[in-house]
Amino acid sequence: MIITSPITTDNSWDTIFEDTSLVSHLTEAVIPAYLQERRWFAAKTSVLKQLVLDKVLPFPLPTPKGAYLLVVEILPDTGMAQQYFLPVAFVPKQTDSEQEPASIITPVIVNGESGLLVDALYTDVFRQQLFRYLIHNASVEVGTGFLHFLRGSVLKEMTLVNTDELNINSRLLGVDQSNTSIVYEERFFLKIYRRLFRDPNPDSEITYFLTERAGFKHSPRFAGSITWKRKGSYDVSVGLMQERIENRGDAWPFMLQHILRYFKRIEDKQTDVETIEQVKLLRPRKINQLTESLVNLIGFDVLQSVQQLALRTAQMHIALSSDVQDARFAPQYFNSDYTVWLKNRLLYQFDSRCGLVENNLGRLSGLALDYAREFLQRKADMINRILNFDDRKLTSCRIRVHGDYHLGQVLVTPPDDDFCILDFEGEPENAIHDRKVKQSPLKDVAGMFRSFHYAIYATVFNEQNEFTYPRRQLFAAGEKYYAAVVAVFLQKYIKTAQKHRLDIGYLPEIKYLLEYSLLEKAVYELGYELNFRPTWAIIPLQGVMQLLRG
Repeated sequence: MIITSPITTDNSWDTIFEDTSLVSHLTEAVIPAYLQERRWFAAKTSVLKQLVLDKVLPFPLPTPKGAYLLVVEILPDTGMAQQYFLPVAFVPKQTDSEQEPASIITPVIVNGESGLLVDALYTDVFRQQLFRYLIHNASVEVGTGFLHFLRGSVLKEMTLVNTDELNINSRLLGVDQSNTSIVYEERFFLKIYRRLFRDPNPDSEITYFLTERAGFKHSPRFAGSITWKRKGSYDVSVGLMQERIENRGDAWPFMLQHILRYFKRIEDKQTDVETIEQVKLLRPRKINQLTESLVNLIGFDVLQSVQQLALRTAQMHIALSSDVQDARFAPQYFNSDYTVWLKNRLLYQFDSRCGLVENNLGRLSGLALDYAREFLQRKADMINRILNFDDRKLTSCRIRVHGDYHLGQVLVTPPDDDFCILDFEGEPENAIHDRKVKQSPLKDVAGMFRSFHYAIYATVFNEQNEFTYPRRQLFAAGEKYYAAVVAVFLQKYIKTAQKHRLDIGYLPEIKYLLEYSLLEKAVYELGYELNFRPTWAIIPLQGVMQLLRG
């Protein structure tokens, strides 16, 4: 929603935020309305009890009017205070027709001059200035602190160019996402973190470590970062720049098309689903250990791609555990502190999900309703599983992990459909500290397995696919596909991990940690589905039932 009535101030642009009336108008009406329409604003479903401009930081630009970096702090009725990064600029009336509607915060009249208050990331001059500062490893004073622009090795070659005079082509990435990304020269992506945290963002931390220090080749290279630093206070990650990777898109549609072919082959051959081989879940298998008929239904090339994804996943974890001198990344054994943290977090999450299931039974039907009732009946079983986690029985190590690993976080790269892993921010529902806790690398493996499961059911739910088999048969066939690709992935992952001495334990421990992580992930997913897509709640419910029934 665009506010059509301009806000008027007699102050100059240099003192605009000293006008208390203007600030009140912005914080009480204008900015809340603007935030509600932004994809990156995480508190859309909450009532805002308070919104304040926590920081107003002048930011120099090579124009008569600079920008301001606003740190907007909101207090929702559903939780703790949150901070958001909103850089703003003034666009004069004679050029305001060129502005994208999504950039406009409000019309303003500043000391008699009409124009627009806009999100500065939509202005070319602001984007170019960010790039120049990154090229020059600049430290720019803002308020009582400074913005530190750290240049990565991939950017160093560009220092030979006089970037102060060079016109850098830039555009905002048009994809709807939780941050804002800028594309420079079709060669670099700069991700601006909209939500700010009291600690460096794990995305920036891990990307730098993997590509600048550990030599991992299958993630977009670190090109630079922007960090807000203040003496005696915590560092805040503002942005991460990475090299653009040529790709065919992420692995989600890649997997969907192959799963669809599997179902179509079943229907074309009029295969009896009962006759399809049932691989034991979480039991590693080589491709040649599957029946020929199952390999033909899935596709030998698909199973090879699954192996390749497993290889890249294991290599990521090997790289993440490679520096025993850096306390942030050195592997650690399981201990009682971790166990207490894990159980408390999962019990709280599980309790909230039980309430959601009880309140949404009326929105479910068929198999989903059956699973939901069994979920509630077996509440004690799941609590026991959570509480039975015992670090004293585990010999493997914990490391820094991706934390939100799924098919959408993997790019498919030409020419041979290899894989490139990205986005290390972790699960958005978790606190920033929790995202950095070292965990079993099998947590990421479980995340990818849950993503396989989702892709299967998403294919069945897509009404454009026009299947002739009833859904219950498709679900049964899908579960057999799932068990097979999990088995092939697991065999390649374990072999690679053990060859390079990544300590994931022996097979019984691997199976135990995978089952625990799969249960944790399915319970986490259940909250989203019941809140936003109740017809899809069958997917995490099926995942839970699969584990409980053994």
